[in-house]
Amino acid sequence: MNCKMTTYAFNILFAYFTFLLAVMSNADMTHLVNAQVTDSRIVGGKVVNIIQYPHQVSLRERNASIPEDPYDHSCGGSIYSDRIIITASHCVDDTESNELMVVVGTNQRDGVDGVIVPVKEILMHEEYDEELEDNDIALLVLAAALPINNFTIKPIELTEVQPQAGDIATVTGWGLNAEGQIPDFLHEVQVPIVSNVICDERYAGGITDAMLCAGLLDVGGKDACQMDSGGPLLVNGKLAGVVSWGIGCGQPYYPGVYANVWYLLPWLRATIAEVEEALLNEDY
Repeated sequence: MNCKMTTYAFNILFAYFTFLLAVMSNADMTHLVNAQVTDSRIVGGKVVNIIQYPHQVSLRERNASIPEDPYDHSCGGSIYSDRIIITASHCVDDTESNELMVVVGTNQRDGVDGVIVPVKEILMHEEYDEELEDNDIALLVLAAALPINNFTIKPIELTEVQPQAGDIATVTGWGLNAEGQIPDFLHEVQVPIVSNVICDERYAGGITDAMLCAGLLDVGGKDACQMDSGGPLLVNGKLAGVVSWGIGCGQPYYPGVYANVWYLLPWLRATIAEVEEALLNEDY
């Protein structure tokens, strides 16, 4: 074999292996990109209809910088009665009631097809700790009664039992999705309850009895995210948690953290009773 043939064969082999390496590298890069998308801050849920979750509320806050659309979706919430909404304290901290309104009976985050009612009063838990996000629960008293129809607008029952590790919970809202975008339509996701002992270990001691944790440990990919805050976490069809906080969204190591409705029942019942009495006396 002469030198020219040897050089030609070498060039062919070199070109082949260069091509093969490029293909493999491209495949690896594609896999890497896909993995990054899958593992990013995703809710990991699916679009649902308000008929499935008629207690869902969109809490909207006044945005003076956008005159043509003065109210933006800021948090979620749950209908307790025709005049009372349950949400998170951190959603309404440092906010005046006249800056808020609730929208119910709609699938759309910015929809105007639902019922819009102004907020009359904000009642935050007196022991809410904004640094720890402890006791992160609040009631909103509405300026007018919601037209309860048990179809698209319906109250949710409160749990009377402490959720147990492994119980499957459902979270709904309009929070950030896999691409970091705010979805137009209501979404749901199912996540298992995580014990407070394990959750406290993951968060280095930041979990209290007034908190409840849920998520796919060491797997991730399903969670509540920004703008889901204040919204419902259901167990067996009853309100068991209120979306509160977490590190990232859908992170394998860190489950989502919720206000523990069962633990906070004494405050809820006492405060609701005061509101209902005031409503009967027409103090609102």
